[in-house]
Amino acid sequence: MTGGTQFLRYSKAAFHLVCSYAGVLLVVPLASVMARRAIAFQEAGGVDELLQMVQQWRESSGSPWVAVGVAAAALMALQVMLAALYYLIMRRRSEICLVDFYSYRPPDRMNCIPKLLIQGAKRSNLYTERSLEFMENVIRISGIGEPQGFLPDEFQEGVYREMVHSIANKRAETELALFTCVQKVLDKTGLKAKDVDALITNCCTFNPVPSLSAAVVNHFKMKQSVKTYHIGGMGCAASVIAMDLAQELLKNHPNWRVVIAGSDNCLETVYYGNQRNMLITNCLFRLGGVAAVLSNHPADRKIAKYRLDHLVRTHLGADDAAYNCVIQKDDEEGKIGTKIGREVMETAGKALKANITAIGPLVLPLSEKLIFVGNLFARKVLGLKSIKPYTPDFKTAFEHFCIHPGGKTVIEGVGSQLGLRPSQLLPMLRPFERYGNTSSSSTWYAWSFVETCQGVKRGQRLWQLSFGSGFKCASAAWTALRDCDEQHDAWTETPSC
Repeated sequence: MTGGTQFLRYSKAAFHLVCSYAGVLLVVPLASVMARRAIAFQEAGGVDELLQMVQQWRESSGSPWVAVGVAAAALMALQVMLAALYYLIMRRRSEICLVDFYSYRPPDRMNCIPKLLIQGAKRSNLYTERSLEFMENVIRISGIGEPQGFLPDEFQEGVYREMVHSIANKRAETELALFTCVQKVLDKTGLKAKDVDALITNCCTFNPVPSLSAAVVNHFKMKQSVKTYHIGGMGCAASVIAMDLAQELLKNHPNWRVVIAGSDNCLETVYYGNQRNMLITNCLFRLGGVAAVLSNHPADRKIAKYRLDHLVRTHLGADDAAYNCVIQKDDEEGKIGTKIGREVMETAGKALKANITAIGPLVLPLSEKLIFVGNLFARKVLGLKSIKPYTPDFKTAFEHFCIHPGGKTVIEGVGSQLGLRPSQLLPMLRPFERYGNTSSSSTWYAWSFVETCQGVKRGQRLWQLSFGSGFKCASAAWTALRDCDEQHDAWTETPSC
């Protein structure tokens, strides 16, 4: 690192420190000056003279309206104090909190062994040698570790043709993940099924009749008044989108508890053709699941882990290239699969830029806003084209990052764009290495890794950010309400069931 670079880094840190404590730096000298003047005023006898003037005024007026005026002023002051207290109480009651969450750790028998996976694909006689070689290479260089996540039993047995198309098996795969996660999160929070006021499920490609939300209600025998919703086709961003829906429900219904549960179906998304950009899903996507409890109930505030501060969604679907970069379609032989185009990285970069532009003013400190405005002024008004556009330093706004671990290339690209340190990239790299791309539940595996392996202190801020087909980017800003260093099953290698 050069001397000039070091100087700029330390100068920026000093500027951020000054802006962060500007209030203190201004108030302390002002309070010191006022205190010195008050002492001088008292030593000069000014207080005694002031009291004598007030006494003389009261004796000369002799009017009862003086007492009435004093009482009215005191009453108004009391009203202001009560209004401020009411505002603080209601603000706290309206807070939306994440009480707890649970990340699914599938049974050991579902561990994905690449060698067996490729052998099963060969036995199916569905793929050409060139396609098999391509999948093997993608798996090898993807960054997924050994074993490479989890897949349903059918993949382990290599029975692609007869078993995969069974809707019973698809339903069993997703319901096992959803039911297990919901039961675990209810146990963790001490809630019963009857305490749930709303349920939101999500699954991108598998959307049976009755819906998955109805399946959860039936399994847990939830109350008749429970409000249910199911989100489909939203890709890897579905979980954060579900939280946006939960947020709207909680804003309009006091003392509610909302359960969010999500999993994506590997049996439904497997592709049996030989088109390369549709084979990628077979290589990267794995089984996962999550359930979380969001609440605005006062009784949950004392045990809640996090407070939701902001949630921002941006959508690039109006652009044809963005809309088509990840899309489910038929290949030339009429076989259904999900195409992941080469332009997905460029599109993800645009979506991220749009999202951080929207959430930046809400979360960045004053120092970063001033630097950004100064950079923009220099480039646009002064015409200094040699100055590069400034990307705000989101490390000043968040201590922890849970960004969608969709693939090693995506993780490293987003990390480079945000300037994240290696330790801040670890919560994305490790979940992808162990679990692969678990779609909508992936950010929760990153979050559980942060709690288990790094720990979150009270008051620290966390950024949850995900991308989804369409193309969309959704992010949520959280603040820890207490220390969170739970040892999650997903990272202690404890099977959920």
